[in-house]
Amino acid sequence: MNKRWLLLGIAAAGAVVATAAQAGVHNMAGCGLGAQLFKENEKGPQILAATTNGSFGTQTFGISSETLGCTKDGHVQAYKRAEVYAEVNLHQISENMAKGGGEYLAGLAGVVGCTDQASFAKFTQAKYSSIFTSENTDSTTMLTNLHAQLAADPKLSQTCSI
Repeated sequence: MNKRWLLLGIAAAGAVVATAAQAGVHNMAGCGLGAQLFKENEKGPQILAATTNGSFGTQTFGISSETLGCTKDGHVQAYKRAEVYAEVNLHQISENMAKGGGEYLAGLAGVVGCTDQASFAKFTQAKYSSIFTSENTDSTTMLTNLHAQLAADPKLSQTCSI
């Protein structure tokens, strides 16, 4: 009897995933099982979606198999990864930028596609007050400011893909 319910549950989950994949539903977490389970486009559910994807590798599976809402036309964009990373780690990113280095800043460099992490760290330290414009700067504003600063820099605008 339990086996029948398990199979029914798996089939129902598959139907939900297939429907969402066909609809092209994408939220801040991109695609993957987490994005299918936590569809609300608010901070809490999207953090849970990103955590689920990261913990179980479902986004990687979805991308490689073109399932779970992942498509080969690139709906899982680098900027969305940067938004989720910045939202979850904003305080630590701020501290790392202020001191000119650290693991969270290196992680941000990775998600925004900056290949020269040392230059990125020095740059963000020098531009800190233009990136974090107030004590209440949120992750979206920080990324917008960072993007503007990177776009204005001749070297980093070429080596960062944000």
